[in-house]
Amino acid sequence: MVAKIEMDKGNSLGYGDMEGDLLGRRFGYHIMNEQEDSTYREIWVYDMSKPKRIRTLDGMTTRYRIVAHIELSKERGSWHVDLIKVDSRYKGNNLAVKLYTFLLKDEGITLRAGSSQSEGGRYVWNKLSRHKDVTVYAKKSSYSKVIDFPRAGKRELFSNRFNLYSDNAEIFAIAS
Repeated sequence: MVAKIEMDKGNSLGYGDMEGDLLGRRFGYHIMNEQEDSTYREIWVYDMSKPKRIRTLDGMTTRYRIVAHIELSKERGSWHVDLIKVDSRYKGNNLAVKLYTFLLKDEGITLRAGSSQSEGGRYVWNKLSRHKDVTVYAKKSSYSKVIDFPRAGKRELFSNRFNLYSDNAEIFAIAS
C-alpha cells in the first residue's frame, strides 16, 4: 500500500567522502553506489564543483557536497524505494526524476514506489509517468493480476480501476 505521509520540505545533506563504486556522471554530478548487496543499495550523489577541505588526524582531506541520497531494498524482483532525499539547494531541477530515470535505464532495474510517500514523492512519480523513456504501471495488490497504467494528474497519479493510495496497490516503473 502506498500511504500518504508528511515530511519536512527542507534538507541539508552536508558534505561527505566519496566512497564506493562510481555508477556514472550525470547532470554535472557523480553518482556513487556506496553499499550494495543482493537485497540493499545505498546511492549517494555528489556535486564535484563544491569541495570542502578539512583537516583530519591524517592530514587534509577533501569532501564534496551531497546532492541526494537514495536507499533501495530488493523485494520480489524489484527495487523498493525506501528513502530519497534531495538537498534543498538542488530542488526544482527534477533531480529525483532524473536519478530514477538513470537507475531505470543505465542500471536496468525495476523500481517500486515506497510504501509511504510524501506529497513530493507522489509528485515525482507523477512526473516520472510523463517521461517518454519510462513506463509506470500499478498492480491492485502484491499478487494480483489486475494491472493498470495510471495517468498523470495535477500532483499525483490516478487510476480509474482502483485507488492507488488507499488499497494494497503497488506502483512500479520500468525503462521503455
